Amino acid sequence: MKNRRPAALLLALALLLCPLAATDRAENTGLREAFLTAAFRPEYGAAGDDALRRWAEPLRVFVGGEPTREDLGTLHAFLKELADKVDGLPEISVVPSEGDANLTVWYAPLDRLADYEPSYVSGNWGYFAFWWDGAQQIVRVNVVIASDVTDQAARNHLLLEEITGGLGLSNDIGTHEDSILYQPWTATQRLSELDWRLLNLLYDRRLRPGMDGETALKALGL
Repeated sequence: MKNRRPAALLLALALLLCPLAATDRAENTGLREAFLTAAFRPEYGAAGDDALRRWAEPLRVFVGGEPTREDLGTLHAFLKELADKVDGLPEISVVPSEGDANLTVWYAPLDRLADYEPSYVSGNWGYFAFWWDGAQQIVRVNVVIASDVTDQAARNHLLLEEITGGLGLSNDIGTHEDSILYQPWTATQRLSELDWRLLNLLYDRRLRPGMDGETALKALGL
């Protein structure tokens, strides 16, 4: 009689690997869907406006209005974290005046946010607007955050969410409750593992501003 142990071992190994393979497929599907939604479907953009947009030039950040000391601390810590964790992201610095900046953050009372950003959509405690050039490269971002109806945790969350949007992940997602991009309101105080993966995909050197979603996924091998 032939020795059947190798066949039995292979069968057992295959059974063990099947759940892992299914999990990997599900995770990749979730990652693809989140990336397509966040990076290619602007929250307030026109239908069919599905181009990848990201920064190419160094980001120069200015904070104005009525920030608290913790607002400023949260900003500086987040900018350092971005520089440490997102390969391909251009250099980020804080500048002393609005005129030197291409990314501005304003803290103001809710009923005055439109004074700082004319395109502000009423009712939002946080909002950002961004502009890009003909090559689909982001060249300016303006963030507004309500200073009167929010507590510190809410302002921390809004700062992370709006700057993440201004980097090019400009739309909310309806899945992953721990994500800073999760559409229902949360007070999440840090980016999730998914958020960091999405930012690194967005600034992956295999991609180019202006790519559509399908082309970008193929370039990434997803």
